[in-house]
Amino acid sequence: MVDFLKDNYFILLYGVTLIIALLRYKRYYSSIVKYFPIIIIYTIVSEVLGYFIRDFEDFQIVYENKYQYANYIIFNVYDLVFFFYFYFLFWKTMKNKEHKAIIKYGSLVYLVSALINPFFQNVYIYPQLYASTIGSIVLIIAVYLYFRQNWNQKGKKHDLILWIGGGLLVFNIFFPIISIISFFDYPSYEKFKLRQVHYVLIVAMYMCFIMGFIFMKPYRPVENS
Repeated sequence: MVDFLKDNYFILLYGVTLIIALLRYKRYYSSIVKYFPIIIIYTIVSEVLGYFIRDFEDFQIVYENKYQYANYIIFNVYDLVFFFYFYFLFWKTMKNKEHKAIIKYGSLVYLVSALINPFFQNVYIYPQLYASTIGSIVLIIAVYLYFRQNWNQKGKKHDLILWIGGGLLVFNIFFPIISIISFFDYPSYEKFKLRQVHYVLIVAMYMCFIMGFIFMKPYRPVENS
């Protein structure tokens, strides 16, 4: 486990983010962001479970020698939960009906892609590359719409969702590119140390989350039905 934490140092940042989020919970417990700590916990559990499946035979879920390390099912399911939570979060905080509709239909496009992708890539042994790429694009659009709606507000430094959106934007702009290179041109992925770039993006995203919880003031975001 020590080696795991050394190789995946960003997981410690998950823990720090969770602690700060819980310490600040009273400031947002009545808003849609109240589920955010659950997402962090689920992220930590997924990372640890993925580690055990990859490195310990007793935990393997694919019983083919060639793919016994495969833990992609854990992260493919995680993607569904992750994307739909944030789609829901931004949809609920949208004031403009057209923008709400864009997020709604974008999430449906992602759902369809997630249902179709397994026909092209085995969900147990491959990342669902096409679905996750579409998921990131839809999330980028949702974040952009939230920024457009709230960027000119006073005190935006204290808007937790703005910070969360910033972190998501930084990560999801670049992560699909890294995933595509990893899948189709792994030598280049290794050559340019894109795994470490991936980790840096995770750190940047979670630092945005932490800054959001630190700077936020008690508030309830506007939530429309």
